[in-house]
Amino acid sequence: MPPQIDGILMETRWVGRGGFSDVYLGEWTQDNQDEPTQVAIKRLRPVDPHYISQTRFETRIKRETVIWRKARHNNILPFLGYRFNSESAVLVSPWCKNGCLSSYIRAHPELSRSQKLKLLHDAALGLAYLHSFKPPIIHADIKPENVMINDEIKAALSDFGISRFMVEVGKHTDLTTSLGTTGTPGYQAKELLERDPRPTTMSDVYAFGGLILAIMSGQRPFQGLAAAAPIILAIATNQQPQPADHPDLPETDSLWKLLRRCWDPVPQHRPSMEDIIMVVGINAFDVLF
Repeated sequence: MPPQIDGILMETRWVGRGGFSDVYLGEWTQDNQDEPTQVAIKRLRPVDPHYISQTRFETRIKRETVIWRKARHNNILPFLGYRFNSESAVLVSPWCKNGCLSSYIRAHPELSRSQKLKLLHDAALGLAYLHSFKPPIIHADIKPENVMINDEIKAALSDFGISRFMVEVGKHTDLTTSLGTTGTPGYQAKELLERDPRPTTMSDVYAFGGLILAIMSGQRPFQGLAAAAPIILAIATNQQPQPADHPDLPETDSLWKLLRRCWDPVPQHRPSMEDIIMVVGINAFDVLF
């Protein structure tokens, strides 16, 4: 089981608000350490005790975070542990001073096409690793904000194994989720909009197509639609993002062929993560050499 965080854990600065948590820069001083370590602290929002007891909530959190804990890969952000309080829980992971993939790209406009593709290749390797488990580990919320840039300037996936449970809880609490569905509008496959959504490796692939588009064009999928509802309607009616709405990734770019395959309304027709690794790698290789 993932460890309960020992020692002293302090929140030093609020960083941002996600779909089911508030994120803080923190300091963790373990019992056997003199100097604190910088960490990211995700404080989950309180749950409704009428829907789920604190004991059951803690049991589910422990079970879900086992998935994150056992995933050991260069492109997976490590999970350090959890701590419970009377209302909810905090999840602790290493602090990434470079931020998430989208903020890193914004902060470094000088990045070349090949450098962006390398970061996407990193993320693809991480997701392929998750999918290689038997049964596969499904991320269920691939988007730029859930890809962190570590100190080695490598992309590492975060926030998996917990999002589906928090969406379920969020239907009965004050948690802010994507209209009660798994994933994020624009990155959700059509099958995730059904009454009882079941995330799969292929719904992760759909979302990864959106990740590629967002990073390479600088605009999220369905950028022209301001609210979640019309984006969901567009996906439900088999619409796809179009090159005309993403001028920084022109239609002549070979990545569009891959993106259209990722967004195929039939999950079985989408490429595997191994296919994506190959195509993204070839594009990066062509530019580099």
